[in-house]
Amino acid sequence: MKGATTLQERLWKLRKDKGLNLEELSKLTNISKSALASYESNDYKEINHGNLITLADFYGVSVDYLLCRTENKEQINTPLTELHLNDEMVALLKSGRINNRLLCELATHKDFIKFLADIEIYVDGIATMQIQNLNAFVDTVRHEIIERYRPGEDDPHLKVLQAAHLQVARYQL
Repeated sequence: MKGATTLQERLWKLRKDKGLNLEELSKLTNISKSALASYESNDYKEINHGNLITLADFYGVSVDYLLCRTENKEQINTPLTELHLNDEMVALLKSGRINNRLLCELATHKDFIKFLADIEIYVDGIATMQIQNLNAFVDTVRHEIIERYRPGEDDPHLKVLQAAHLQVARYQL
């Protein structure tokens, strides 16, 4: 449907996609055949509010789609909260700093879920390495304290270092 630039083109294409002629559409929507024909013609007759909503509902699209304000045909009026988009993400998408078209192509690619899993494994691997590095540092300091000062097992400094040792959580993907 991409490429339709007017309401008339959208209405004509939607009707053709359903395999309907004007008479059939008229019967299904209770909008006169002449009104429907005028909505699709180049000598455009203004469409009333009720008929615009009726046609949007009939075709399962938003009024914004019919009016060419969006290319989103199937996902009409999806709330941002349902998409888990916070204000920062919406601002980023609107900013032009990233290529939204490319982002959409990437997100809808058949291997996108695998790609996300690979990223998660990579990021988790880096996090695990950092935790291991921190634990190695804590172990080195603990060992150095034991060698230099020979504290008892109840030494509070050793207990703090033992508590600082982080456990790495492993998740199955």
